[in-house]
Amino acid sequence: MDLNQASGTTTAFYTLHSCDGEIALQISEVISLDNDAKNKAWRQLIKDNPSLEQRLIDQGISKPLNLETIDWDEAMLLFLCSINIDEEGKPMGIGESLKREKFGRFPFDDGSLINYLIEFLRPNVRVNNSNEVFERILELLKKLSSFNHADDYSTPRFNGGRGGMNILGFLSLEEVIEIRRLLSGRNWSVASDEPLDGGVRDAIKHLLAMLRAAERIDSGVIHRAHL
Repeated sequence: MDLNQASGTTTAFYTLHSCDGEIALQISEVISLDNDAKNKAWRQLIKDNPSLEQRLIDQGISKPLNLETIDWDEAMLLFLCSINIDEEGKPMGIGESLKREKFGRFPFDDGSLINYLIEFLRPNVRVNNSNEVFERILELLKKLSSFNHADDYSTPRFNGGRGGMNILGFLSLEEVIEIRRLLSGRNWSVASDEPLDGGVRDAIKHLLAMLRAAERIDSGVIHRAHL
């Protein structure tokens, strides 16, 4: 990659945390409901997931069944309820330190490796059904980059939380496996006007390393920006 072609400086550092993507999706859907339906759905979610109830209690929430008493914004609620934690109770990162650095500091525009791929990936016209496969790759990348709720990836919903909590998106373990397989194949090519020589291939290499790390521990991923 020709770093001299990079425009501007990195404005954020991006990380992938280990998470339960299915729980994250359920929480996102619950808190998108109107108040009465939201409170009822939340109680059912907690009853169906005793470990989630215990986590909230461990975080100092005395009435985990009552969503209205939880003084967290949506971004914090999603993060603290869905991340996987280590033995010390800290969020589990994905990948080794060097791989995290490669993923977190991409030398173009806003520094997001995911956004770079969304902009400069193209379907491989030499492969049958490449457009359909390519659209699925884009869908999963956009879910990581700007998740709102199911099938809506227009604007990040969990961006700008308290204390600088900026969650851009997440994938379940099944989606991690799916996009890793799709990116490992011949389903994509590179835009002719790509600004960084070898940038897309480098970005995919770094992303695949992180996806494989998540897959090894049977984990979904949550994508976070540190501004």
